[in-house]
This record gives sequence, structure tokens and C-alpha cells, in this order.
Amino acid sequence: MAAEGIADFSKILNDLKSKCYAPIYFLFGEEHYYIDEISSYIEKNVLNEADKSFNQIVFYGKDADAETVISNARRFPMMAPYQVIILKEAQGIKSLEGFIPYFEKPVDSTILVICYKKDKVDKRTSFYKALSKHVLFDSKKLYDNELPRWIKNYLTVRKFTISDRAVQLVADSLGRDLAKIANELEKLIINKNDEKEITDTDVELKIGISKEFNIFELINTIATKNSARAFHIAHHMSKSKEFSIIATLINMNNFFNKAYIVKSSNIKDKFELQKRFGFNQFQVQDYMAAAQRYSIDELEKCIRIMHEYDLKSKGVNNISATPDELLKEILIKIL
Repeated sequence: MAAEGIADFSKILNDLKSKCYAPIYFLFGEEHYYIDEISSYIEKNVLNEADKSFNQIVFYGKDADAETVISNARRFPMMAPYQVIILKEAQGIKSLEGFIPYFEKPVDSTILVICYKKDKVDKRTSFYKALSKHVLFDSKKLYDNELPRWIKNYLTVRKFTISDRAVQLVADSLGRDLAKIANELEKLIINKNDEKEITDTDVELKIGISKEFNIFELINTIATKNSARAFHIAHHMSKSKEFSIIATLINMNNFFNKAYIVKSSNIKDKFELQKRFGFNQFQVQDYMAAAQRYSIDELEKCIRIMHEYDLKSKGVNNISATPDELLKEILIKIL
């Protein structure tokens, strides 16, 4: 099997499950989850345990070079239909150009998997041109508004359902690291026994995200300028052992920047905002609320406050203020 251009994750996995193998897989990009999923499937499933002993080798970029990998790739399998060569952390190899001769004439009975965990490969190079006739997979980070659907699909495949609110708690709290999200979802699944529905309470108890006292509830109160509620939530948030002032500042800075975009755009329709800027359906309400209640000057001031306290959270111009004290200071200045 050969592929022109960038291959699709689902197609690659379906082909592998159908035992339709390519001689070369080059997996690259900043989202490591998909790279690991494909390489792990090949490592675990192409050969049986008996054949792996003689016909499967895993190299790591910092300890290998192109010549060594190619030398092994040119061997023929011993009493098996294929041999599998996996190069992990290929970004650690000094030069990938050494693979070009092999890309031009690979061994059909070898499955070579190269995991290159960087977000770009220069398409102008002879390396890319030699590689382009093989299976290329660009593992891109999902946008924020794509995470809820990914979470639902992940659970649907495992025969689980999840409420929209629980989805948003997970998506907004864990960032865009799919491996981390998948790990936390597996925790939820393991603890459900025979039940097949993931609830807000499950997320709160098993992942440790409070459905009442979390950054997203805090942002909602800031968006609506509900000072009393904001300080109440901040008090409880800062008492949690999971509390991070840096993570809180990142989320708040992101919020104010997007509220500024909404304010500047003069767009009043939430669906148009979602379409134009890729906002998810829950957060766009907060951006619109803030755009209604804050002036452009106030939003610019809030963004400056975020930058000021980002430095303070890292010890710059801050002698003794604790993270919870910093959060209270921020709310006083904003509200």
C-alpha cells in the first residue's frame, strides 16, 4: 500500500487491522497520541509473540543512526511473513537524509515505522520527496472546539455515554493533550463497573475536577462580573491540592484574549462566532457575556493584569505572596 500526501488516522488503523501493510510509515506531528497509537498497534499486532523474538526491533533516535536502522531493515524475516522495525523518537537522529536510499527502494517484507515527534517536515527537501510515496501521517493537535466530539467518540467506541456538561469539564480542564485525556477517561471507565453513563459526579470524584469550584465556573462569574460568587469560587479553588496559579492564569488570559476578539468583531450571533473563530459552544457564551459587560479598554487592562501576574507567579516582583493571595489580588484588580 502506498499513499500520496497525508494519510488519515482511521484509514491507517483500518488497513492495519485488515493486515494491509505498507513498507514504510512516517508518523510526525505535535500530537503524540496518534503517533503512539499507530506505532503501538503495529508493535503489538503485526507479529505473534514467537515471531517477534527474531523479527521485531525497536530503535530509539538518540541511540541509533540511519545506517544501523537501514541495515536491519534490509534483512529478510526469519520464518515469518514480515519483520517490523520501529524507530521511536526519530527527532533524536542527527540526520534523516541517510534514509533516502532506503525510501527509494524499500524491502517489501519489512515494515519500517518512523516516529518523528516534531510538528513539521520540510516539503522542499529531497528527504520529503523520497518519503512522499509512502504512508505519511501528520498528527496535528485538535482545536479546543474539536475536543468535546473527540471525547464523546472515544467513549462511544467503548460503549459509554457522557453528558455534555461532563464532556466540557473534561475538555476544558485537561487541555489538548489527548494522551492525558485518554488516560483520565480510562480511569472513569474502569470505575464504572456495569454502568455505561459518565456523569458530572464521576468526573468530579475520579478526575478531581469540581463541577462547582473550577476555573470555568470562575471565568463564568468574571464574564458576568459577579464579584461575590467569583471570590467564593476562588477561595475553594485555591484550597484544592490540584490548584495551580499558573494554569489558572493561562485559562484566564486565554479567556480575556478571546473576549477581546469578540468585542472587536462586533459579531452578536454565537453561531457565527463559533464558525468564524472556532470557539466551542459552551465557552462562546462567556466570551459574549464579557464583551457585553467590559469595554475594550477594560479588556486590554485585564490582559495586562494577566501578564503582570504571570511574572509574579514565577517570582518576578513577588517576595512572599502565595498563589491563593495572587488570585485574590487579580480578582480585586479585575472586578
